[in-house]
Amino acid sequence: MKRQGELWIFDMDGTLFQSESVAVPAFRQTFTKMREAGVSIPDDVTDQAITGTFGYTHDHIWRTLVGESLEPQLQEKSDRWLIEAEIDLLQNGSGGLFPGVIETLKTLHEEGATLAVASNGQQSYIESIVQTFGIADWFAGLYSASGYRMRTKVDLVKLLLEEIDHERAVMIGDRSSDIEAGLHNGLPAIGCAFGFADRHELQGATMTVRHFSEILQFHF
Repeated sequence: MKRQGELWIFDMDGTLFQSESVAVPAFRQTFTKMREAGVSIPDDVTDQAITGTFGYTHDHIWRTLVGESLEPQLQEKSDRWLIEAEIDLLQNGSGGLFPGVIETLKTLHEEGATLAVASNGQQSYIESIVQTFGIADWFAGLYSASGYRMRTKVDLVKLLLEEIDHERAVMIGDRSSDIEAGLHNGLPAIGCAFGFADRHELQGATMTVRHFSEILQFHF
């Protein structure tokens, strides 16, 4: 099968990358530094509360976990502490791609599809993941909300579509923001039910999959 002209846009956390084994301990380390900086972090923040914020922008994440918005300078520091901890954990072997990701991306790449990432994660985090797992060369673009200073994934995907040549495109992700980003840009949207979203978040998806490799069943 030939896929020339096809652009496949992927979310990262909960879609390509099983991030909880990296992100949860990284958040715990960051909370310690934030408390030392005078931020009041609730003592009862659960692992589930942390994973429930995956896929959202960092302002939303800190507001949800801390209970208030952070001052810009402190948020910048907290973002940096978090990224440093995540990259260190990645480089030391924590985390992994979901089953079937490498094989499926390789198939799409070999059949001529163009691949890209659109994520609310930090740019250096996204880059570290694809480099760590040896898949960086398969992607035509790695777009992050922080790297491109976009407030919503809808706007981020709009920019990606403008900058990467394609004839038709599809959005793949596990959160409602991914489905919204696809549909609001006139794209079909594939919902990944194995990620972090509850079943209500994927309502409206063009197609829902329970294993990553099932995305190959989608045809334009």
